[in-house]
Amino acid sequence: MVLARAGPLPPSSEELAQNGARRETVLNTLVGARRTLCASNPVVSAGFVLYCIYVLSGFANDWSLHIFGVKAYFSTVTLILLPLAWLFSGNALRGLRSSTGLCWAAFLLWMILATPLSVWRGGSAAMLENYVPRAYLQFFYTCSFVTSLRRCRQWMYIQIASGAALLLSCVAFGNMGDQPGENRFRIPDSLFYANSNDLALALLLAVASFLFLFHKPSRTGQLAGIAGILLCIFYAFRTGSRGSVIAASAMLMLIFSLSRNKWKVAALGLAALGVVMATSMGGESSSALHRLSLLTSDAASPPETDSDASSVASQLQREELVKTSLRYTLSHPLFGVGPDQFATAVSQDAARASQHLPWLGTHNTYTQVSSECGIPALFLYLAVIGLCLRSNFRLYRRTLDRRACRDLAGLSRCLLAGTLVFAVSAFFFHMAYSAYLPGLAGFTVALELAVARLPPLSAPRINTV
Repeated sequence: MVLARAGPLPPSSEELAQNGARRETVLNTLVGARRTLCASNPVVSAGFVLYCIYVLSGFANDWSLHIFGVKAYFSTVTLILLPLAWLFSGNALRGLRSSTGLCWAAFLLWMILATPLSVWRGGSAAMLENYVPRAYLQFFYTCSFVTSLRRCRQWMYIQIASGAALLLSCVAFGNMGDQPGENRFRIPDSLFYANSNDLALALLLAVASFLFLFHKPSRTGQLAGIAGILLCIFYAFRTGSRGSVIAASAMLMLIFSLSRNKWKVAALGLAALGVVMATSMGGESSSALHRLSLLTSDAASPPETDSDASSVASQLQREELVKTSLRYTLSHPLFGVGPDQFATAVSQDAARASQHLPWLGTHNTYTQVSSECGIPALFLYLAVIGLCLRSNFRLYRRTLDRRACRDLAGLSRCLLAGTLVFAVSAFFFHMAYSAYLPGLAGFTVALELAVARLPPLSAPRINTV
């Protein structure tokens, strides 16, 4: 009689566990090898260094102009080398792996489509020629060169260094201006911060960066963060920017609502309020406080001083410009009047009516996009902001109470606060073609992609600041 050969016995639970452990070990080894390969990519490393130099070179140019009367030209050199490093990094299209990147790419495509239909095609083309390499591509630079959590931390320290450099510029070169009846703090002859509103926004974004130091265990770092935030609030208040006051209030409410230890946030807020009250005791700063108080005043009531008249006139002018931009949005809903051509369109319409109007922007980023590039471009722009807010909020909620994820929580909170500041300030400033949004969105996507490569978040929970 022939006996049938017995089949293989099914693996035991211990063998299954061992096999799973082996597979996990192999997977972790492969992932680690890939991270090492990415981190050791010399082109990516060189690009990251160039990008850091480019971001900080603006302050070098400003300081060189103030001290020696000439630019340092670091930005010119890095502006030539950065695209080359980006193209040969192997990560040129890394930002397109996210919905945010796709919306950002579509936004540029729509601006290009709107340019041939612009009221001044040459002006729109010149704007794109300047905007794309200097600001727009910062989204893709960040996604290409900031490729790991370690690089995200380093990049945040670069933002903190930028905030510290901005404060040094305020201390060394800032003053209350020389325009009669307009006592607002600014940095005269600066390439970027000669306007008080631009300076106030940059200071608030620096506050968002300084928040990262509160997630570090070092007491020295936390004290440096407190000092940086209070100094930024001090100078931002002296600018008299009413839009920045609203943006700062929104950021404070966000941080307070998300924080576990609300009393610490309240203490920092009271300290900032104390700084504001202390600075308001001076003559110049009290003028800034009075200007801020006009935000809720009745425009129909007669102004008390020439400064009040100037502030009220500025507010009425802004409201009229926003209305005009809305009219252009409705009359040119698809492609607008052309990228960066709102003032040109207003001037042409005024010339037809034999009038002369000053060359001014919309004073609202959202209506700037809709009136100049069309409603579809506005939807894409809003989508980028909304996706950034959602991504950072979700990551912060996931990592808030995990000791091993302290840096992730800090990075996501800083980016969430910075994006909110930009989103609120955009209602009061026209800055659609600035580097603020591509920088924030690029950093958000870089952090999102870096987290996707990490193991699942399963560290023990703790109570954080």
